[in-house]
Amino acid sequence: MTPTPEQTYLSTCPVCQNQIDVTSLEPFTKLKCPFCGQMVRVRRKFDHFIIVRQIGEGGMSRVFEAEDETLGRRVALKILNRQYSRDASRVEQFRQEALITANVNHPNVIKLYSVGYDQGYFYIAMELVNGGSLEQRIRREGTIKEEEALRIGREVAEGLRAAQQLGLIHRDVKPANILFTETGTSKVVDFGLALFVERGPDSSSEIWATPYYVAPEKIIDNREDYRSDIFSLGASLFHALTGRPPHKAESNNIQELRMIKCRRVALEDSGLRFAPRTIHVINRMVAFRPQERCANYDETVEELRLAEGLVGQGYKTRFSSRKLRWLGIAAAALVMAFIVGWLFRSTGDRAAVAITDTEDAYQDDLSGEGVTLQAGRETVAEKFLKARETMLVKKGFAQSRQQFEKLIDSGEARQPTLNWARFNAALCSIMISNRTDAMKHLKKMAEDTGEGSTLVSAELAGFFKSIGTRMGSNLALGTPLESLGYDTTQETVLGYLLHGLAEWHFGDAMLGLSELEFFAAHLGDVKTGPNAAALDWVQGYASVYDLYKTDLAVAKSVQNLASPKDLKGYRESLAAVKKAREKLRTGGAFKQSLIKLEAKINGEFVRLRMDLHRQQLAEDRVLRERELAQLAEITSVLPSLVQGYDYSRVVELLKDVRFQSPEVQSALEGRRYLYEQGQAFLSQLFMDISVQGYQGRLQRVGASTLEGRVTAADIRQVTVTLERGALTVPLDSISPESLLAAAQHFAEQVTDSTDYYQRQERIAVFARVTGLHSLSATVAAQLMEENRSFRSRWMKVVQ
Repeated sequence: MTPTPEQTYLSTCPVCQNQIDVTSLEPFTKLKCPFCGQMVRVRRKFDHFIIVRQIGEGGMSRVFEAEDETLGRRVALKILNRQYSRDASRVEQFRQEALITANVNHPNVIKLYSVGYDQGYFYIAMELVNGGSLEQRIRREGTIKEEEALRIGREVAEGLRAAQQLGLIHRDVKPANILFTETGTSKVVDFGLALFVERGPDSSSEIWATPYYVAPEKIIDNREDYRSDIFSLGASLFHALTGRPPHKAESNNIQELRMIKCRRVALEDSGLRFAPRTIHVINRMVAFRPQERCANYDETVEELRLAEGLVGQGYKTRFSSRKLRWLGIAAAALVMAFIVGWLFRSTGDRAAVAITDTEDAYQDDLSGEGVTLQAGRETVAEKFLKARETMLVKKGFAQSRQQFEKLIDSGEARQPTLNWARFNAALCSIMISNRTDAMKHLKKMAEDTGEGSTLVSAELAGFFKSIGTRMGSNLALGTPLESLGYDTTQETVLGYLLHGLAEWHFGDAMLGLSELEFFAAHLGDVKTGPNAAALDWVQGYASVYDLYKTDLAVAKSVQNLASPKDLKGYRESLAAVKKAREKLRTGGAFKQSLIKLEAKINGEFVRLRMDLHRQQLAEDRVLRERELAQLAEITSVLPSLVQGYDYSRVVELLKDVRFQSPEVQSALEGRRYLYEQGQAFLSQLFMDISVQGYQGRLQRVGASTLEGRVTAADIRQVTVTLERGALTVPLDSISPESLLAAAQHFAEQVTDSTDYYQRQERIAVFARVTGLHSLSATVAAQLMEENRSFRSRWMKVVQ
């Protein structure tokens, strides 16, 4: 489907039947026929599509409402402009839109039917919706109601989410590309600028997206992802809510756009009043930095759904906030009164609560030496134990890290308490994913091993030196388990816990799994070691391991996940990975590896599905073409089966034929319907004549006209009473025009609207069957305006 060299194209004038050279004319151009002077439309037919009217125009193409003669339905026909139809790269871009859109099957995305190249133009046939665009609504209404705009945004986000699941970004989300059905359902159109995410950023350096709505990162850094479409959708909703776009960018100049797009926007600055949740979601969608926006479409849809449900509740919130402010002012006044009263107390009263420090020796294995505090002052050991309780019992790792760091910075702690504080601060930092602080504490541990202290053994000093040196540099990520070599009968068994946590959060999650399980399996060794009684406290760290037991089991469940071979296998693998990710209680490297694994499997799944889809499309196309040829062959023999006006043999034949292709089967049913209605027309006419008779003129084929009263008629003959007596002639000797005139005579006497419309339908069909296409089209056109239910049936007739 590539452009062909320029050739001459002729169009037949429907009035004088002369051919007109239309090579230089665009599709659906109106001109005066040089032969008869009538104004006619040229280039109305592209393959089997008949253009009805133009409904849109863009920079690269025009869009028409057209009728599919093969399948009998109205479509939107997008035709690439002449200069682009000659450009192979543009044609390929247009073809990619067709391929991409065809694979997105969602009620909020326009459905694509077919593509083609005819008369020097490339075209796409797609679903036709008649509700207009969001751009047209904004022009007509000025602004869109808040709840309605949020609903539109939610539906569009659901459609874009379907595209995202196929690895696509739209790249030109704007009000003009948001269309509506007659019932108001939103649909995304024009994936002409879409890219597969795997392809990476656009390398063309062209900014094809609409400047009003394009995301800042595309202008500034020429990079984009799903969040760029979220920005464009937010900008479109901003425009719908306020009546103006967030950035008034009239220029396509890159430098000017960069300056404009650097300006942050906020919905509340528009001067209009909106619900707080609406302001929150729109501001988040149009945030300058992509990472400040909704992370994905699931979150976007839920945010818009929540905002939609909270429209109109803003006043209550403001009232509550005002009430809280008054309560806060009253409380502040009471506190100030208390402070003033306390300041005016006697100096003696205030001096009575003063706290003094005194030096004393404190005997404890953990602290070594320290300062005893009177009047409520905590000892170093108490501070240490409190911080460790916060970590091991309360699981407050961020708070515990602060407590340990405060103890370290105070200068009060002595060895080995100081290094154990560093060890625990590093452990807490890892637990809250603060890699830098963890390495900082471990480096300090290596520099100050506590060697020489009476409470630090050579073995313990060696442990501090070893683990601090190893993990102070990149947390020793990737170090094999068997090379660690910590004594499992001493407190040094905690080294396996720290290495395992570091790997789990920042490195190789599977290595972390083995180190954490090694720690759990050998923690009991301490109880049989030489210092078991003094090392009871080590067992408390089992609570840290317990936090990871569920996640370690999850990791094992996907560790040996089989490589999928088919769609079922991919679905099962995706379900297993998704289930594993939902079960996770901790973050870190394993969660990231699951996300990457899910993305990889999903990408392969999408590619396989698209390959199978393309294969199915190819098979369907071959089947359709084969069956269309068969249908054409059947259609060609139908006239030979017609005996005069007797269509019974044709109807019987068509009843016995079946096709697999839905489109061809539909076309077959349309042809059967055509002849069945032709039979019904004659049956009705024969009945009317038998009841009422018919006075009029009957034109005989190739013979004279009869004028008299028709008193009887059937499929074989007609009886006419003339002045000279009764005359019986074969039915097939009477022209179809005379039969139609008689039927129209009877139809005009009918008062029941249902009966009238049924008769008109049969008249249109009989005219079509007998080759009177102009009369058929005239009756059908009038009937379609008055009878909506006739339209779907007539679409079968005109195939």
